[in-house]
Amino acid sequence: MSTNFFHLLTNIITPHNRWPAAPLWSTAAQSEISLPLIVGGLILLLLIALVLFWRLTRKPPGAPPEQPATPEKEPAQIVVPPPPLPMTISLEFTTESGECIRLTLDKPTLTIGRAADNDIVLAPPISNTATVSQHHARLRRDQEDYIVRDLGSKNGLAVNGRQTLENLLQDGDRLKFGEVEAIFHQAAGGAA
Repeated sequence: MSTNFFHLLTNIITPHNRWPAAPLWSTAAQSEISLPLIVGGLILLLLIALVLFWRLTRKPPGAPPEQPATPEKEPAQIVVPPPPLPMTISLEFTTESGECIRLTLDKPTLTIGRAADNDIVLAPPISNTATVSQHHARLRRDQEDYIVRDLGSKNGLAVNGRQTLENLLQDGDRLKFGEVEAIFHQAAGGAA
């Protein structure tokens, strides 16, 4: 009997492909278990995606608040004024006979004196030229202004009766180079 028992036992332990093995659980039981797992997995994936989206779109701490979008405005039209008319500058001198000589100044810097290398040479018939130094003064343009400067002359430079080393000139100012008098004229558009 004992041999039959062992033979029977070995038949139970060793499979013989005579009978198909029965599944541990039925397919109905499989679908009942796997459906909640699938739904739970999908919910978990959705939660992970939402957390990642939230982390990527939130502002870091201390970031300035975002300004609301402003509607685009039409660009401002830039109005360019017409260029100013060129200034005409002149000095008016009186001759020994009492006539007026008007000299138009056409350079940004001019020297005035008795020497021949000056831009404006003060010599007879202009009266009192003996009191003018060889290189008496410089008249220079500074943007729209004109400035006269004494170049270390012996008898000095005066504007409107006041001795000066340098002076900003205005239309109608009276200049004295030594004892030679002149009137400064400044007008727009060639009306000096």
